[in-house]
Amino acid sequence: MNPVPCSLLAALACAGLAPRVPAQEVPAKPVRVVVAYAPGGAVDLTARLMQPLLSEALGAPVVVDNRPGAAGFIGAEFVSRAAPDGTTLLYTVGADLAIRGLKPGAFDSTRDLTPIASAVASVSCVAARASLPVDSIGELIDYAKRNPGKLSYGTAGIGSTQHLTGERLKQYGADMVHVPFKGVAPAMTALVAGEIDLSVTNLATALPQLRQGKIKVLAVTQARRFEGAREIPAIEEALPGFDVPIAWYGYFGPPGLPRAVVARLAAAIGKSLGAPELKEKITEAAMSVAFTGPEQFPGFIRETADAYGKVIKAAGIRLE
Repeated sequence: MNPVPCSLLAALACAGLAPRVPAQEVPAKPVRVVVAYAPGGAVDLTARLMQPLLSEALGAPVVVDNRPGAAGFIGAEFVSRAAPDGTTLLYTVGADLAIRGLKPGAFDSTRDLTPIASAVASVSCVAARASLPVDSIGELIDYAKRNPGKLSYGTAGIGSTQHLTGERLKQYGADMVHVPFKGVAPAMTALVAGEIDLSVTNLATALPQLRQGKIKVLAVTQARRFEGAREIPAIEEALPGFDVPIAWYGYFGPPGLPRAVVARLAAAIGKSLGAPELKEKITEAAMSVAFTGPEQFPGFIRETADAYGKVIKAAGIRLE
């Protein structure tokens, strides 16, 4: 089964209990939310869904600023150099940052940034170009064994959760070439165009293309089928013990962000996520609300890093 941090389970159970927003801790200046991935993907989508509600909760304009590249690191590094005044935030795949922090001396999201709150959990999947002659994960493994090194798979970048999932597939004999992109959206564009054979992506990005018949989705990369798309198999049905944790998105600030500012921002994020209309849209997009506040968030990040560390060690993956 996929390891799911206990803090996330508690977050999912309590996602509707939005905290109150204390007043006058963040200046009423525009707040820039740096999205560390390209426009069109699930991270960008959820950031923009939250944008008006977050603006209302903070009493200030919220602007989304896409800064993709290096599996979210370009945006993270930019925010790490911003003034710690609450007007520049990072919204990213927190699991990707947790993975990056596993390398000795690497960028550490709990040291080089200020964790504020987790927000959304996504459903990952393995998608294939429509013309690829496979219709299941089992057929993919067999095809890759017969054609070693000929298949390519795209991800959001080196060291991303998608990259590790692809490397995990290799442990079952799927000899494939990794092609990193600046986000799942450009990888999906390449898949639809037939420029790559596969993409490890999220279901939110894949479903619109699947429904138009432009791609196939071979499996969701979790222990059980996703309730919103029960027709898509879970990867463990074909590959028992396929142990890649879920991906989740969260908000971070620059290092040294005052605790009062963190508290106000986290409260505004929680309030936004508790809005029924937002929860409905997130669910429709094949994701779920997963709010944890600043007290629990650092522990959540460490649990995620530990879970991915076990995957990396078991699979013999070397982080570049």
